[in-house]
Amino acid sequence: MSAIPEPEERLSKAEVEAALKSLSPADWGRAASIATAFCCGLTGWTPDDLLQETLCSLLDETRVWRPGLHPLVVLKTAMHSIASNARKRNDASPVDENVVVDPFEADEDDKTPAAHGKVTITPEDELSGKQQMAALYAKLGGDEDLELLVMTWAEGLRGADARDALGWDEKKYDAARNRLLRRLKALDPDRRPT
Repeated sequence: MSAIPEPEERLSKAEVEAALKSLSPADWGRAASIATAFCCGLTGWTPDDLLQETLCSLLDETRVWRPGLHPLVVLKTAMHSIASNARKRNDASPVDENVVVDPFEADEDDKTPAAHGKVTITPEDELSGKQQMAALYAKLGGDEDLELLVMTWAEGLRGADARDALGWDEKKYDAARNRLLRRLKALDPDRRPT
């Protein structure tokens, strides 16, 4: 015996089919708009998927259609319930929805999509980066050449490109680079060499 009592009155499958067939094209457009609204933020569902799932559940009588209700009201209520359940499943799922899946990267014979993680920067990462830069500038002790070199490296320039951007000769660049690497090693002894 179920904990939820079965409603006494419900439309039969034939009555549900007749009610759905009586919907006008404008009503189907409204139903599609409602499905679009409920699919916002719902991972893996399109409005057509939601509408189709709702129609199937009403026709196979897993969802109750009580007599006297307008078909759009029934569709809206059922779509809201299905979308809510799907959101709960997505939240409880161990699958990370931030993973990007590229189905076109696999071989033609391999139908398994390849998953790629999406790199995201969290507020903690930003704060850590700012703290590391502050510690680095404090360690440089006001050495203008080293500060300029750090800024150039932060822009992604290395070697001859960095030297040209700074307007330094090879000897001055190498001396500043070696001083900076020594200070970086003192700041973080576990740092890997670049």
